[in-house]
Amino acid sequence: MRKKYINTLIALVILGALWGAFTYYNRRHGREASKIEPSKEEKLFTLDSKHITAITFRPRSGDAVTCEHAGGSWAIAEPKKLSADQGTLSTVLNNLTTATVDQVVEPHASDVKQFGLDPPAYSIEVSTDTNPPKFTLLLGDDTPTSSGLYAQVAGNPRVVTVASYLKSNLEKTLFDLRDRRALTFEADQLRKMEVESKGKKYTLEKNPEGVWDLVLPPPVRADKFAVDGLLNQLRGLTMQSIAAEDKKSQATYGLSSPELRLELAGPNGGQTLLLGKKDKEGDRYFAVNSALAPVFTLNSSFLTDFQKDPSDFRSKDLFSYSSFDVKHVEITSPKGHSVFEQQKDNQWKQTEGGSKTVPSAKMDTLLSRLRDLRATTFPKSSDPASLGLNKPPYQFTVRFGDKNQTETLEISKVGDHVYARLSTDPAPCEVSKSAFDDMEKALGDVGF
Repeated sequence: MRKKYINTLIALVILGALWGAFTYYNRRHGREASKIEPSKEEKLFTLDSKHITAITFRPRSGDAVTCEHAGGSWAIAEPKKLSADQGTLSTVLNNLTTATVDQVVEPHASDVKQFGLDPPAYSIEVSTDTNPPKFTLLLGDDTPTSSGLYAQVAGNPRVVTVASYLKSNLEKTLFDLRDRRALTFEADQLRKMEVESKGKKYTLEKNPEGVWDLVLPPPVRADKFAVDGLLNQLRGLTMQSIAAEDKKSQATYGLSSPELRLELAGPNGGQTLLLGKKDKEGDRYFAVNSALAPVFTLNSSFLTDFQKDPSDFRSKDLFSYSSFDVKHVEITSPKGHSVFEQQKDNQWKQTEGGSKTVPSAKMDTLLSRLRDLRATTFPKSSDPASLGLNKPPYQFTVRFGDKNQTETLEISKVGDHVYARLSTDPAPCEVSKSAFDDMEKALGDVGF
């Protein structure tokens, strides 16, 4: 009986402790049920962002950052003068001037420490060219459910909650606010890229027609998708972190003997990007840009994409036509020479080397098989005689498109190897023997 009494007493003590803790928790954070819903959607500030002239981001601990608007753009003024990320500042101002009150927790709060507002976790001090000339937004702790954030406008006794996403959208560091572009011009303005890494060098240059060439020499067509991969790496390239604000100790970061040297040229000049050694985490490389002051880091994938063999950037396609655009095909083979012309009724007719109508389906198959011929490798020897291209037994000339563009492909067989050379890409390549056999079969089907 006594044991039963003791167990009951212990249970009552535990229950009392839990009740006390629950009461304290609700008193500290305010009961959710007692929060006052605003009568209508209420903005924290009735101000247009165009009137904001300066803004200071002040964390509870750490350095404050002040940004000023002058000459139509934002710049960082403190703790050091730096270019600012215009997009980030625009997002901050939009969030600040459109933020609304979710709930009123305490209309006349006497103790704001329980909400993380004394001192605030974060404060944003704003200067304007209108009324009010200055105001400060104080941000406190998360609400118990983490669905909101306690906030207060300095000078106003009211404590409110605002949307939780404002925490990440308004609380910014110096790195968040600075201009983090690793290049100072757009990748689409590039005209030339010279790449050197691990003893390998290659140059990509945009020709007068706006098409990228791989300069070996001679210039050969570059693979569009491979070049697009590099441009995508450069497009919006951003610093991942700042290692040093100046380049005085480049050797420390492996930049005296870089892993990658990238010379970039655009219409208004050039920039040199160097990648040094890996940082301690091993997933980033230290880097510098000749047009920028700091030593920064870039993701390791940037190096991987540029650190390729030059042949990876050669176009593997030989012909570039679309079958439905072809109007004229001229063929030379060991069996002779013929010309095929597409008629107004879309039928094909042999106009040289014979005179007959060729079924459209068979001609379309031949054009598809020619289009399927792609480079598989690029032989080290460029001597036409050793590859059978000094007197190629096969030659195909195709005229296509509204501008009557013409491309000529020469093909030879040396043993089990098939070599080809395009008129617009004089460096030879090897093509698949099976693809060549399919082309020969289609050639026979048109009676040639």
